[in-house]
Amino acid sequence: MQMTRRTLLGTGTAIAAGTVLLAGPADAAAAMATPALRLPAPTGPYPVGSVDLHLVDRRRTDPLAPTRRPRELMVRLWYPARRSPGPLTPYLGPTLSRLLVGEINMLTDTDHPPDLLTFPTPGRTNAPRAAGTHPLVLFSPGRSTNAAFYTGLLTELASRGLVVAAIDHTFDAPVEFTDGRVELPPSDVDEATLLATRVADVRFVLGRLGDRAAVVGHSLGSRTAIDAIDQDHRFAAGIAIDGNPLGDASLRAPFLLLGNQGHRRAEDPDWAAFYDRLRGPRRHLVVDGAEHHDFTDLTVFKATVDIGGVFELGPIDGRRALAITRTFATAWLTDRSAPLLCGESAQFPEVDFQP
Repeated sequence: MQMTRRTLLGTGTAIAAGTVLLAGPADAAAAMATPALRLPAPTGPYPVGSVDLHLVDRRRTDPLAPTRRPRELMVRLWYPARRSPGPLTPYLGPTLSRLLVGEINMLTDTDHPPDLLTFPTPGRTNAPRAAGTHPLVLFSPGRSTNAAFYTGLLTELASRGLVVAAIDHTFDAPVEFTDGRVELPPSDVDEATLLATRVADVRFVLGRLGDRAAVVGHSLGSRTAIDAIDQDHRFAAGIAIDGNPLGDASLRAPFLLLGNQGHRRAEDPDWAAFYDRLRGPRRHLVVDGAEHHDFTDLTVFKATVDIGGVFELGPIDGRRALAITRTFATAWLTDRSAPLLCGESAQFPEVDFQP
């Protein structure tokens, strides 16, 4: 994520120094004072399952790691499932929750409990998969951001029949591996190297999980998705959510631009120029009342936790913002001929179709 202040969910000084690892004595009082977080349930016909995958690319030396080692990734797979009584998947594990909540508390002068981000998601861990063939979608989050912060969108896509591989880019955001190890990002990552590594991550994950997919990204994840499509014909479609800059690629794959109210053609020459270079089916949509982080779960959390001074959040209602992102992303990935994508409608007056 691109932050208005020093990055909160990734390379902040407090995390790097390890000063927020321990809970304080006021935790019990804080837990009573902070309402529990939750996300709106997915609206599709499928129950949602999840599984965490630890993938190792032994043919690639990690250019971001502090020591010489193969590139490792954590991927959370959200998928259409059969009904199951299994456990609900936590939003984050306790270690990552403690790290990130500690820094939120430091930057906002609050005292939220360290387990604030361990609440249950709508998905069930290791639920049996639904029968049939389900298209694959890869997701790349914003810079310094865990893919968990897009759970509201990703579980919706899974409930609509898509298998979604949400990638945590190691040494970009804090990443917890299945063995309990946590890797923290350095403070001096070169952005060109980071972007190239992210694109290689996406291509590697596709090679492990399938032979064709759509790719979606937010913020720097948008540029990751664009460059992946530009470099690899196996990516059949894409969505850039509120990224900038978008680069100079000219894509033939179907592509959706979905952004905040500042990305209109008249106000954002980068988006206008990129859209003009697209050669396949395309749409350029902006959402009135939305800012950069209203395309993440933070838009829902802003009604419960005071985070507006740190993140770019607009006046749009958070549940409405999530519903818009869910609806248009689902339509683009599953039925690009849907009337919803043909032009502005009374159902979604906030969504402005750009020429």
